[in-house]
Amino acid sequence: MSAKKGYDTKLPEDENTDSGFLSGEQLFSGELESGSNLDSDSKNLHSDTVDVNTDSGVVCISENLSLLDLDTPTEQPRREEPKNADIAILNVLFQQDEDGDSQLHIAAVHGCQKSVSTLINLCPDKSWLDMPNEYGHTPLHLAAMSGHEVITRMLVVAGASIAARDRRGQTPIHVATEMSQVECLKALLAPVKEHPTRKMSSILNQKNYNGQTCVHTAANTGHIKTLQTLVYYGADINMREGLAGSTALHIAARRGDVPLAQYLLAQCPGVERGARDWAGRSPRRLARRAGAARAFAALSSDSDSDSDDDDDAYDSDNESLFEKLRDNLNPINVA
Repeated sequence: MSAKKGYDTKLPEDENTDSGFLSGEQLFSGELESGSNLDSDSKNLHSDTVDVNTDSGVVCISENLSLLDLDTPTEQPRREEPKNADIAILNVLFQQDEDGDSQLHIAAVHGCQKSVSTLINLCPDKSWLDMPNEYGHTPLHLAAMSGHEVITRMLVVAGASIAARDRRGQTPIHVATEMSQVECLKALLAPVKEHPTRKMSSILNQKNYNGQTCVHTAANTGHIKTLQTLVYYGADINMREGLAGSTALHIAARRGDVPLAQYLLAQCPGVERGARDWAGRSPRRLARRAGAARAFAALSSDSDSDSDDDDDAYDSDNESLFEKLRDNLNPINVA
């Protein structure tokens, strides 16, 4: 109880009762006032004059006081060391800074292989490997976008998720594709014996928050080697993105990227040449407007001719509809 509250916690004492402690206290105080020192001779003198069978209260209390350890209260148990002292160390190693980066994030982005290996071995739970920072980037995101393929592979083998999303909905596969990090892409997609049940098709065809898969990201960058790697590991080349319904061939045609369009048409036998986006446009039609029609001209076929006819009919229908709407518009009198 706090002494500041002024409560009297002492038991009442009888003035006529001497417990032995009071007389002993007077004895010691008298000796101290007279200036006598309790040296070895005086101690022997007292020990000779005091009968061991007589308990005056002084000897018993003195002995008891000598046995007391005032630093360690006998009523409270001794403080035991925490059984899981290593938890404190782990909290320091995996503590996030103001940007949400842990030591593993920093080591991954700077390519410190020994540090990453040590932190992986100390990591008590695989979920800690997927700890996101303020941008939603896991250590695997940072390793992949920085081009550190060895660290990327170390994290994948350790169990880091290749399907984790950042704040843009980008997976590590997206960011490696966006940065054209082919070796990191291979490190992400190569089979892992420890994880034989990974469904690569669903992960490869996962869309970001703009509705784009990694195939669309590769087509936007125009990096053929990256697109080849994605197709090799099973990415759907005819996947439509969510905003306009474009395929990779649509994107290549719209950008006027002749080498990429030729690769898709010549080396990807499963590509849909006549695929339509949400507006009904084919890649050939987009290529004509972007100056990439020669990529399709070298690979013309009957189906492509039919596609040309459909595009011409689509254009004429749209133009006639536009003319009808324009002719039927009534001018608004704002006077």
